[in-house]
Order: sequence, then structure tokens, then C-alpha cells
Amino acid sequence: MLEYKDLIETAYGIRISSIKPNRAGYILDTDKGKRYLRHCQCSENRILFAHDVKEYLVSNGFTTVDTYFLTQDGKPYLEIDDRLFTITPYFDGRECEFGDDNDAVMASVALSQLHKASKGFKPRKGISVPSDLGKLPESLNKRYDEIIRMRRKAERERGTFDYIYLDCVDKFIALAEESLKLLEGVEYPRLVKKNLLEGGICHHDYSYQNILIKGNTTYITGFEYCMEEIRIYDLVNLIRRKMRKCSWNPEKAKMILEAYSRIEPISSDEKAVMKAMLMFPQKFWRVANRYYNSRRSWVQKNFTSALEEVVSEYNDHVRFMKEFDNLF
Repeated sequence: MLEYKDLIETAYGIRISSIKPNRAGYILDTDKGKRYLRHCQCSENRILFAHDVKEYLVSNGFTTVDTYFLTQDGKPYLEIDDRLFTITPYFDGRECEFGDDNDAVMASVALSQLHKASKGFKPRKGISVPSDLGKLPESLNKRYDEIIRMRRKAERERGTFDYIYLDCVDKFIALAEESLKLLEGVEYPRLVKKNLLEGGICHHDYSYQNILIKGNTTYITGFEYCMEEIRIYDLVNLIRRKMRKCSWNPEKAKMILEAYSRIEPISSDEKAVMKAMLMFPQKFWRVANRYYNSRRSWVQKNFTSALEEVVSEYNDHVRFMKEFDNLF
């Protein structure tokens, strides 16, 4: 990035003394403090939407987000060689460890605060709103169909991965069918309607690298995939990530739910939809989909190992779902 130093300085009205690679971007030492430069692999509209979201969160008191610094001409991004870059504050924190109970609780509390602060959000005119609101049944049905379709591929190919897939696929299909049946109730449409009336956003990429912890402060970054969606999408993904670190221990899920609900109570409709979402064999579908339908960037043994790990979690997952209603 050194070759673009002068361009960045002019665009943002800063003086840069050093540029150091860090994670997915660069730390800039400037005359106005440390800042973080990152190439955003998303559209201009996505950045503008994320900018509006973050400004709204800050205006509602949720200030530990990576707001964009504006260029001299008022843009939250800089275009260099047909690529979009953003500059945000540099948070000198460590990435969240979902295996650590305290980190998981801090992530849950921050998530509930984020969701609370996002209520009523509406983007400025002229910005397209990314939205998955109302699409969950269609999305899960599509993944269910893909699991069945991949079974036919496995029957044709008959490699090591295929044999493992064929040996276990029926029980994961049963989980998917139960999930879809639960989702047929009135709860999901009511949640969609409620979200449309109240407003609010979903982070949609609430992963460890976007949750930075320093002392008692939790910083949230990586808003480029935020969108209009029911808030429990984020909460379900947080629980999934924690469960895979603790053999689907119900007490650990209860810990996360209690931390979240102290700030934002979880409704009965949300509990019902959460149950359906957590029931679906998401990781099983993802591993198989990557193996059969995506470019195979992993070597064979890595795919096989990932599938074996998912299969090894099956009994714990089923036990967890039987105890789900007792978590509240």
C-alpha cells in the first residue's frame, strides 16, 4: 500500500508515518492517531448502507463500532484502481474466543446492545436496502433440497467423503425435515411483520474476527454484510459457534441467552423460530455443499475431517434440541 500513501493522505487530509499489514488490512500511523485501512470486497451501496447503520447506532448510544472516516469530499470510502477501501478507527483488541465463557457472554451482551440501538433504523433515500427478511423458509427448503441432491452425487462418485456422507445423510435429512416443520407455524411471519414495523438490522457476520475485546470493552466491526433481517439470525449464529466449542452444552446456551435477554427480552415467537433454526443441520449442509458444489480449495482429507467432525456432534446436537425448551 506504500505506493498509494500520497493518494490516501490527500483524500483524507492526514499524514501517514507508517503502514503495517494487520489481519485483513493495514494499520496506519497518522498525525491523527492509529487508523485501520481495509479493502472492501463489496459494492458501493453496501458501504453506504453500512455507513448509515453505524452512524445510527452511534447516535443511539452504541459507540463501540468501526465508523468510517470520510474523505475530503464526504465519502465513507476511497476508490483506488477500481477497488474500494475504507478507513476506520484502529481497535487494539484481541479477537473473541467463543470457547471462553466470559468472551461469549461479552459478545452476547454487545449483540443485544447493537440490536436495541438499531431499532427504528431507516437508510437515507437512494440507498438500496439489503434484506433477507421473510426468506428463511425458502432458504432452508433450498438447502434441504441440496442435501438430497448431494446424496445422489455421493451415490455416483463413491469416494471416502461420499461413503461417510451416505452413511449419515438420512439422519441429517430427518433433522432438516423437523426444522422445516417447526418453521411452518405462525411465529416466523409474525416476526417478519414486527421487524418491518419496528425497523432494525442484523449484523449478519457476527464472527470472532469481527468481535474485538479489550478489557471490559467489546468492539464490533465488519458491518459490510449487515442487512434487514430478524435479529435472532445473529443470536442463533452466536449460539451455534459457542455450541461447537462445548459439545452442545445446554447450560452454555442458557448463559448466552440470559446475557442477551437482560437487555433485550426474547419473545415466545423468537424462541420458536430459534428452535427451528438451531434444529437445521447447517454445518452438515455447508461442508457437503462446499465439497460437491464449490471449488475444492481444500484437499480431500480436510473435507473428510470436517464432515467427520460434524457427524461426531450429531448426538450432542440432538440431545441439545430435546432440552431446548428448558433453556428459558
